[in-house]
Amino acid sequence: MIKQQVIHAIGQTGVIAIVRGSAPEDILPLAWALYEGGIRVLEVTCNTRGYLASIAALSAELGDKMWIGAGTVINPIMAQLVLDAGANFVLAPDFNPEVVRLVHEKRKLMIPAVATPTEILQACRLGVDLLKLFPANGLGLDYLKELQGPLDNLAIIPVGGITLDNMPDFCQAGAFALGIGSELIKKDLISTGQWSELSLLAEKFIACFQKNKKIGNNQICL
Repeated sequence: MIKQQVIHAIGQTGVIAIVRGSAPEDILPLAWALYEGGIRVLEVTCNTRGYLASIAALSAELGDKMWIGAGTVINPIMAQLVLDAGANFVLAPDFNPEVVRLVHEKRKLMIPAVATPTEILQACRLGVDLLKLFPANGLGLDYLKELQGPLDNLAIIPVGGITLDNMPDFCQAGAFALGIGSELIKKDLISTGQWSELSLLAEKFIACFQKNKKIGNNQICL
């Protein structure tokens, strides 16, 4: 089942690459560079120009090599559009039950953002497998640690402000994986076509996760 394969890939590599604001003409060389660096899960956000065409192009060219998803999906219509374009999974910046239900009806992976225990448990009751903790750096490392007390069976993906410096701490706090945006998708490397440097940076993030991930984490939502 595609949903379980995406979850496995996220857990194995530990990194969801978040592409936001990149020009359509850069999408394919960017994705290939990330692939060479070991990235197997890539998200194109819906506030990126030409996002539907980019998702379709990525799915057509790298669909047998990477799992392509859509991020910043804020309503059911948008969710339907990205799934029709070829997205294998959907992420949102909030918890919207309508979006969750639509994606689940299509038997695809839905990763909503949560920020409170109430949202977390509501999402779990709807059958959500992975949870996006957003904004992770704003909520703070201690917040994730405290959640892992009563809710240590959760598969949480911190997103927002993740760097190579704080990634080890988030891993040790129990993160299932991490979403990496501008710290990985470096605009200066893209604008100058330094694709090999981008590949090396991807390798560093994946190696950091592999080195620091907490043994036994885990976990899939209730």
